[in-house]
Amino acid sequence: MTNIVNIFLSALSAVIVIVIVIGQLLSKFFIEPLYELRKSVGEVRFILAFHAPTIHTPTGRSKENSNAASEALRKSSSDLIAKLHAIPIYEKTRFLFFRALPPRKDVECAAVLLRGLSSYVHEDGDKASASIDIINKRVEKIERLLRLIPLESVEC
Repeated sequence: MTNIVNIFLSALSAVIVIVIVIGQLLSKFFIEPLYELRKSVGEVRFILAFHAPTIHTPTGRSKENSNAASEALRKSSSDLIAKLHAIPIYEKTRFLFFRALPPRKDVECAAVLLRGLSSYVHEDGDKASASIDIINKRVEKIERLLRLIPLESVEC
């Protein structure tokens, strides 16, 4: 009887170890990278809100604020691309987050738009005033692509 119990316990412990190893592999290669990408999308929301005066108001721009906003936008763009490409078979694994993450093409397009937006924050004068519509459309498109709720639509 003890042999059967020993065999059963050995088999059970082997199964438990295999399940733990598979769980750790899934976590490291799929769940954690998806979570990191989701955090990067959240950082885009933060940057668009925090640097909104510099991005949307050309008269309030200073060289320091413009440099900070531009750097934050470029960094955010790079983070999105890097974290997107760290996820194997992205389109299939994003279902782990119940489609909370946008499709690959949308993330890549948002990253390109963020990089482009970073060049507008240094403009001043008439050129900056003429660019406001372009800037607003870029921000709206970034929010739509990354599935961010526009802050203007939030009721208080």
